[in-house]
Amino acid sequence: MVTSLYSVARRPGRTAGVGIATAGLLVLTGCGDEDPPPLEDLAEDILESVEQAESFTVLSDGDWDAAFASDPMLDDMDVDEDDQEVLVHFTDGGDRVFMQAHVLDVEWDMLFLRSEGVAYMPVSAFVDLMELGAEAEGDDINSFIDAEGFREEAGDRWLIIEDIPESEMEELEIDGLLNEYGFDDAPSLAEQYSSEGELQERDGTSVWVYDGEDEAELVVLADADAPYFVELSYYDDDAHVTERYSNWNEAPETEEPSEDDIMTEQELEELLMGHIVF
Repeated sequence: MVTSLYSVARRPGRTAGVGIATAGLLVLTGCGDEDPPPLEDLAEDILESVEQAESFTVLSDGDWDAAFASDPMLDDMDVDEDDQEVLVHFTDGGDRVFMQAHVLDVEWDMLFLRSEGVAYMPVSAFVDLMELGAEAEGDDINSFIDAEGFREEAGDRWLIIEDIPESEMEELEIDGLLNEYGFDDAPSLAEQYSSEGELQERDGTSVWVYDGEDEAELVVLADADAPYFVELSYYDDDAHVTERYSNWNEAPETEEPSEDDIMTEQELEELLMGHIVF
């Protein structure tokens, strides 16, 4: 279940055709005022800055017009094409990952504790996602589940998902994030963008901007000692993705729910069975 839910949020135009694009505000203030170094000289420092960060935040949104137009299932859904975003806080060196998704007019949270192989999500969001799946198939969830009754009984409790395979948790590693961009090492990062950058100011922050193909853009903090990601933009399938990063080493940490607010998967199944419409 974790794999399918996570993939809905993070792989644009696939499964439900939704993409995770990113947008956000950088809270760091830039101090760089020098010409950008050649990217091949800076690439190693960029990757090290990201990999060694204790925490950071990614806020994702995008231009979904092409993705919706190319997927008949999405085109038939009554949603705002531009109102899709996912906010992710990576804390504890990436061992704690909190995701807030707003996708296809459904909002839900997930907290992943990588070292423990555990994840949490609001129980009420489970039926919200079922409702989304039913709508995508042209069905009405209320024809087989009393959705409102389920939500009322679920309240504010959280579902605990235990014993998640390590292979699935690896998808949330910082290295996995970098590999998804094709940044396996410094040369692979540098080869995707122009060697020469441009000094700019964005949202009051001095940045170095390196252009790539098809409107791709790498934007890093104009600081040779800490060239953190500020923004990445690229095409993923038909969706133009823009990802902006913030809260470097200052991202808020989300605590896991209390034991009194936790529901097991078996308890969830029992709750669902109690609200099936015969």
